[in-house]
Amino acid sequence: MRVPRDARGRAIRRAQLDAFVRLVPTTVIVQLLTAAVLVASFRGSVDSLWLGLWFGAAVLACFARLARAIRLRIDFEYARAHPPNLLNICVIVCVLAGLWLIPPIFWFDQAGPEQQLFLCVLAAALISAGSVTMVSVPPVALSYVSIMLIACVTITYKLDNYPLIALSVIYAALLVGAIVTNSRQFIANVKANLDLQERGEIIQLLREFEASGSGGLWELDADLHITNISTELASGIDMTTDEIIGRHARDLLDPGYRASDLSTGMRRLFEQLESGQPFRDLAVPAVKTGRWWSLSGKPLRDAYGEVIGWRGVGSDITDLRLTGDDAVRAARRDPLTGLANRLLVRELLEESILSHWKGRGGCALLLVDLDKFKLVNDTLGHAIGDQLLIEVARRLERTTGGHGSVGRLGGDEFALIWTGPTDNETLSRLADKIIAQLSKTYTIGAASLHIGATIGIARGPVDGRREEQLMRSADLALYRAKEAGRGGYAFFESYMFEEAEDNRLLENDVRDALHGDGLRLAYQPIVDARTGEVVGREALLRWRHPTRGEISPELFVPIIEDAGLIHQIGDWVIREACAEASKWDEKFRVAVNVSAAQLPGAGLAKTVLGALANSGLEPSRLELEVTETVFLGDDASTLASLERLRALGVRLVLDDFGKGYSSFGYLSRAHFSKIKIDQTFVRGAAQGEKESIAIVHAILALANGLDVETTAEGVETERQAKVMRDLGCTQLQGFFFGRPVPPESLVGVDRRAVRHLA
Repeated sequence: MRVPRDARGRAIRRAQLDAFVRLVPTTVIVQLLTAAVLVASFRGSVDSLWLGLWFGAAVLACFARLARAIRLRIDFEYARAHPPNLLNICVIVCVLAGLWLIPPIFWFDQAGPEQQLFLCVLAAALISAGSVTMVSVPPVALSYVSIMLIACVTITYKLDNYPLIALSVIYAALLVGAIVTNSRQFIANVKANLDLQERGEIIQLLREFEASGSGGLWELDADLHITNISTELASGIDMTTDEIIGRHARDLLDPGYRASDLSTGMRRLFEQLESGQPFRDLAVPAVKTGRWWSLSGKPLRDAYGEVIGWRGVGSDITDLRLTGDDAVRAARRDPLTGLANRLLVRELLEESILSHWKGRGGCALLLVDLDKFKLVNDTLGHAIGDQLLIEVARRLERTTGGHGSVGRLGGDEFALIWTGPTDNETLSRLADKIIAQLSKTYTIGAASLHIGATIGIARGPVDGRREEQLMRSADLALYRAKEAGRGGYAFFESYMFEEAEDNRLLENDVRDALHGDGLRLAYQPIVDARTGEVVGREALLRWRHPTRGEISPELFVPIIEDAGLIHQIGDWVIREACAEASKWDEKFRVAVNVSAAQLPGAGLAKTVLGALANSGLEPSRLELEVTETVFLGDDASTLASLERLRALGVRLVLDDFGKGYSSFGYLSRAHFSKIKIDQTFVRGAAQGEKESIAIVHAILALANGLDVETTAEGVETERQAKVMRDLGCTQLQGFFFGRPVPPESLVGVDRRAVRHLA
């Protein structure tokens, strides 16, 4: 009656109960027909009330048994929640057998000879049928036969025929023997089928995971205890099978429960095991031996979909992943350079973390990003670029000096896992050495190439205890090094993560603001320097955060660009500004800032054309402002984009001139209508700084020569306004003439002077 504890025993028990349940409909129908014949036969001899009550009880018991059997067969959820139980089945069968005791005990004496003979035949038939139909479940069959034997003995005793009593007992004993024999044969057949199924599953498993080069089989029960393991795997763990079987998988792979905290592969393994999801080629470190294993496995499920165990394969890949020619190594090597690929880099980084945890060596990660590599690819082609990457890989390998491993993460990004000393001085020297080596001239064919490198550095466990944490920290340090101007390196610092997390939250919030009308435009006046009259307004993007208040554009605009939202938001700004400007006096212009990320392709021109058409705004009233940074990339592509916009009739404005990448060449080729002088020079000139005054004079002279307007930005005081007017600026803009205001504040505002200049 006890529920088997092992998976095999539970499978045999399920097969026994399933076979029994399948026969329930047949046995119920036979018993109901037999009961109906008995009632008809005894109608004149037994009180109808008792016959009715007996038949009703039999019908109720049979139908209850039949209904449950059918529901178990067709309702999967019910079967899983309420599986058949041996004890319950035994009780129900005993109740039914007990009902068949009533006629021999209480009605036999009232029956006529023919009815008594019918009862004798019926008892013999029922006891025989039970021994056959219930043979798959011996306890039930034996209980039923024992109760029906009482009925047979009762009948023969009332006939006062002792030889028949002895014969009944002998017949019952023979039936018991047959039940035991047939039950054993049934169980043997079930075991044989299970063995055949298991061998088939193992063959299928080996075929499915063939590429991993399996070194042996393993099996777990539902509680992740090891139930079987091949000798090959056991010897690889330096243990015998007897020492392993029965242990929990985690105790074997991660005795101190520390590797799961440090190893991504180990965490993923137990996450998959606990969630019942199959896994393939998971590389995990064996803490005890220091070896690396590739594990693949599939859950074993019962008929109800419940996980009852696991079966899989495993192989030692410690050496194969670094050397050899099989699929294990191929999956971990960059085909171009032969370096470790991203997968192996992560594994080697985990190995370094675990070694450092054991007190063997340091642990640091350096991410190396090549500068100006895209230019080589674009100008000389990918074949030259590939050769360059191969040479970069060789130079990086020479810099490690036996204290690390080099890998290529993809594109022009490399990783160096450093196992030597990890103090700041050593890592700084290493970074300087890498930059110096990679910045030397490359000779590829007839071409002499020059590139640079920028490096982000993270140290374990200070900057991350796990592989993914170190990778993220080094990536943030690399991002900061790029921001500082490339060609250098940066160590990870905690504030970088805080800033990145803050930016991530802001990115989510700005997405919500975009879809929930949280962004708005404010308009700042631009005035004529001589008259002080408004000649136009600049549309400025504003965002009032629900909890942080007003967010500076300098903070959220870069986030918008990094998140890839600049096209969506930039297009919205152009449409809104054009729609608003169409309500103003026809002599007012509207200026809109355009990001460098919006320029590539014809998308911006289509947006501008659509906005002009929908609003009815004259193209000459729209000014598109770009900064000098748009010329840092592909000049030809940038100039083509600007020319498409100019062809629409809109005015192009060069913003923040003199602050960044200043070149006279693009000024003539881009055909700008206006140059805006950065507020830094405006303040400096107002304070009498000779350098600022000279720069402003030069800009104004250039503008006069090109016949373009000039606007002084950031004018905040009357003195600044007077100085810039006296120097010859044609337009002025800044808080002195008005702060940016929402469009509703412009209702009723006409072309009047905002400030009268002396």
